[in-house]
Amino acid sequence: MPEGTIHLSALMCGAHRSKVIVDIKRRLKEGILTRVISTQLVEAGVDVDFLVVYRAIAGLDSIAQAAGRCNREGKSSRGVVYVFMPPSTIPAGHLRQAAEIGRRLISDDVAEPLAPERFTAFFREFYWIRGDKLDKECIIDLLRNDPELRVSFREAASKFQLIDETAQAQVIVRYENQDLLTMLEHGTTDRWLLRKLQRYVVNLPRWLHGQLVTSGALREVHPGIFVQQHSALYYEALGFCADKSISYEPDELIC
Repeated sequence: MPEGTIHLSALMCGAHRSKVIVDIKRRLKEGILTRVISTQLVEAGVDVDFLVVYRAIAGLDSIAQAAGRCNREGKSSRGVVYVFMPPSTIPAGHLRQAAEIGRRLISDDVAEPLAPERFTAFFREFYWIRGDKLDKECIIDLLRNDPELRVSFREAASKFQLIDETAQAQVIVRYENQDLLTMLEHGTTDRWLLRKLQRYVVNLPRWLHGQLVTSGALREVHPGIFVQQHSALYYEALGFCADKSISYEPDELIC
């Protein structure tokens, strides 16, 4: 991409992403040519407005979310959304299944490819394919009454994980937060400090996190709290990059 293209992904800590999003909005408001490459995080609650959006093929819900960032404020007579087939293979699992259904549905010759009834068709087929995989922990059964009208809320809560924490581990990065890190590294673990540091957390694949701990690139300053040690690991344009040659799976970059 041309120089000046802006990157957004979960490899950037929350504080960094917020700063970049503010800059994107400023540029758009001032009419400055702005190109952004983002993972799915831009589709969830990020209020930006572009005249042109490109979205790699995905589930119909994700396509609609991306389209919602095109001519969002109605300042132009029309916006343009391109849905394209990426050259890389979509990772196996729910992403590939959703993309295949989405590809087939938007290929149909219909007047409104994102009409409500199209989503009914999408989710009906997607949930049918996913079947029991949607509730591997049988949480729905736990939330039903037993013969004595008891509901297993505690067990259901312990099993429900929106993000698979077994596949990821956290690191507090060094990004405009040296004062907070100094307090942490000198022994302070007060709740207010840990809450502030949440804005500087990045989730890494657990295998990579382990490698970086072993090499000394990450240090466990308190039990379960890891801090980035080498400033060169964090880039202003890209966020946390242990090694630019490392190939990440798309699932690992989703917030």
